[in-house]
Amino acid sequence: MVRNYFKTAWRSLIRNKVYSLLNVLGLATGMAVALLIGLWVYDQYSYDRFLPNYQQAYQVRFNYNNNGNIHTQSEVCLPLAEALKNDIPEVAYAAPAFGPVTNTLGLGDKKLNPQGMIAGEDFLKIFQFPLLKGNAATALKDRYSIVLTQSTAKALFGDTDPINKTIRIDNFEDRHVTAIIKDIPRNSSFQFDYITAFSAFASDGWVKAATTNWSHNFFQLYVALQPNAS
Repeated sequence: MVRNYFKTAWRSLIRNKVYSLLNVLGLATGMAVALLIGLWVYDQYSYDRFLPNYQQAYQVRFNYNNNGNIHTQSEVCLPLAEALKNDIPEVAYAAPAFGPVTNTLGLGDKKLNPQGMIAGEDFLKIFQFPLLKGNAATALKDRYSIVLTQSTAKALFGDTDPINKTIRIDNFEDRHVTAIIKDIPRNSSFQFDYITAFSAFASDGWVKAATTNWSHNFFQLYVALQPNAS
């Protein structure tokens, strides 16, 4: 019985070659498009989910009114970080950030120009990137600290342990390595090769002035909520 069905279907295909070809091509195209859409949705859904407690991490954004139209931007003012930590009990950590930035990292004759970012000391508590060496709680506490990714550390130090070693940044200032994290995967909202401490950045004149100015919206701000607060 089933064999007769196949014979009938085959004869129909042979008799209507053009029509059958169009049907097959249409079905194949539809399946391919559905598969691509599914893969894209899965890729977008996977972003940052490798991070522990990613559900508790948020970026603070700023809404402003421009001639009756509400606009949203990712840059906010620096005083907001401390205000959130002090006034909202549900906020466990808050870290300002700035970037991406590009600095020259030097070690002897070796010089690299990787992409980096500047972040507050709570950043690695909010975003718990896998650490190979160092302590996330203190890695960005010292103003002269720098955190490297695995490949950046390898490029500069080879097989030598880089912890507490000194790197020259922009041939201007020394930073000591406090932590090494695994290379950032592609499905991360952050892409960087190193992080420097925001406290050193805050000593710059215009940044120092912004620490108490509620109208200087130039910085990103990330927070982590207390468990069960979201």
